[in-house]
Amino acid sequence: MKQAFFILLPLLFAVCCSAQQRELPSEEWYLPTTDRMALLYVLEFGKGDTIVVVHGGFGAEHSYLLGAVRFLADQFHIVMYDQRGSLRSPCPDSAISVQKHIDDLELLRKALNLQRMTIIAHSMGTFLAMQYLKQYPSNVKRLVLLGALPVFASSFDSTMQAIMLNAESLGNRPEVQSELQKAGLDKDSLSAKESTFAWRIRFASANLFHLDRWRLMPGGMVFYSARAGSATSQTMPRSWDFREAFARHPFPIVIINGDVDYCDPAGKTNRSLLANIKNVEVITIKNAGHCSWIDDPDSFQKALRRSLNK
Repeated sequence: MKQAFFILLPLLFAVCCSAQQRELPSEEWYLPTTDRMALLYVLEFGKGDTIVVVHGGFGAEHSYLLGAVRFLADQFHIVMYDQRGSLRSPCPDSAISVQKHIDDLELLRKALNLQRMTIIAHSMGTFLAMQYLKQYPSNVKRLVLLGALPVFASSFDSTMQAIMLNAESLGNRPEVQSELQKAGLDKDSLSAKESTFAWRIRFASANLFHLDRWRLMPGGMVFYSARAGSATSQTMPRSWDFREAFARHPFPIVIINGDVDYCDPAGKTNRSLLANIKNVEVITIKNAGHCSWIDDPDSFQKALRRSLNK
């Protein structure tokens, strides 16, 4: 089962980037990790209170989330980074683990001179954010989780299997073949360009409700490191429970999931698990998948900005 999971990681958790998102005035720098095994690529833009963005993957990189947060630059100072082992932060596989990622996030907090961080995290990055909250509760202010994993899992393997089944179901929708046909890609022989487009359609099928928007998800492939993803996933705990950490947190926690998000459709599992915790809000974006900011930009932006201003 684990082997199948690692093979599907690029489909499940790596999302892609757009060159046009690089137009924002920004600063780039590198942060040496405490163990001196990596230089973390860091990107900053915007003005205001600082938000640290934790990308998904594992093994993906920050730029696919620019489309989700760049609109906040008029009100917030956004800090994004590539996790160790990801595209701009190369690192030996032997030095990659969940705990190392947590250590790096704490190092980044100190480098930014933040007493408490506001964190936006996506996909597998939500696990890192939740684990960070558990280990460093006094260092977290607001927490916004996009496409979040369940806050409780009795079995890592069964949780990932359920996620894969949800993604496979989305990939088997009739709309996938229809979109391939519309693009003239339902044939045996494809050019390199056509093969890339066919891959993007199948990739978008798991991440988007509106599959006709697959062109808004360019890139991928080389932006994802399967080795880094595998190295991190192999160090995941066999089970987890973050409910107590959530209940003790004195600041708002918001979860935003699309209604067909394969990690937790409509946030239904988390809504049930967190029903009695007053500082937590679960928001559902209708007709949206794992990348809800592409499916419904207006609803997503309103939900995210409101979450940060609570």
